[in-house]
Amino acid sequence: MNTITVRIIGLEEARKRINDFPAALTRTLEHPQVLREIGTVLAGSAVQTIREGGRPVKYKPLAASTIARKGSSKPLIDKGTLRNSLDYKERGGSLYLTSVEYLKYHQFKEGRTKATFPARPVWGVHEEGSEEVSDIILDKLSETL
Repeated sequence: MNTITVRIIGLEEARKRINDFPAALTRTLEHPQVLREIGTVLAGSAVQTIREGGRPVKYKPLAASTIARKGSSKPLIDKGTLRNSLDYKERGGSLYLTSVEYLKYHQFKEGRTKATFPARPVWGVHEEGSEEVSDIILDKLSETL
């Protein structure tokens, strides 16, 4: 009887990488460069959301009284204060999205006591940003493993 012997090269190295994966993923997700790159994507995406008047769902139209007061029918665009405040901070392995205090009233409808306008979310990961964030993580993870 003839036999063939197959020697798999690198099997132990592959097992080690698989076992190291959870720690490598954590290191990647806490890496300052990765967090800064993701923060840049999210801040840019938030600005784009305001420019487009909401996405993936368009913002509800402004009330006639609001349009009359500000002279524009574009939600969240007046002086540019909110749009210009969209930023992030990377600190201690975490990413913090930052903006003016009143953004929370636009971002979330829940928890508001006086605001009567509809929620107009700004922060979020959209289709193009999702792929970009994935690429950032995978690129760094491949370096780590």
